[in-house]
Amino acid sequence: MTQKQQKYYDQVVEFYQRTGMTAARIAKLELFPVHRTTLANWIANFASNPSNKDPQAMAKAISSKSEELEALKAKVADLEEQLRVEKLRNRLNEKIIDIAEERWHIEIRKKAGTKQ
Repeated sequence: MTQKQQKYYDQVVEFYQRTGMTAARIAKLELFPVHRTTLANWIANFASNPSNKDPQAMAKAISSKSEELEALKAKVADLEEQLRVEKLRNRLNEKIIDIAEERWHIEIRKKAGTKQ
């Protein structure tokens, strides 16, 4: 890219960032001596290349991602605690059944393979 093209590229990208207009609308304004296809390519290149993005926007995106990650970690911890409690509840129920079968000599659990 020539120096002149780089100058207009920077101006187009800055204008695109400030206004959020589409490439077609920017081309209709005729603010830049660049063909509309070139404008569209530059904006598409800018939008697809994260290294060219606004540092504030990137910081905001990173902050948002880290908040989302923290929320997911908290959710995982909560689910692991629920799983631990349910496992304890299951062990308690198994023990209660074992005690009841010993005390009253009744088979509470259905044995596999029994005929009905």
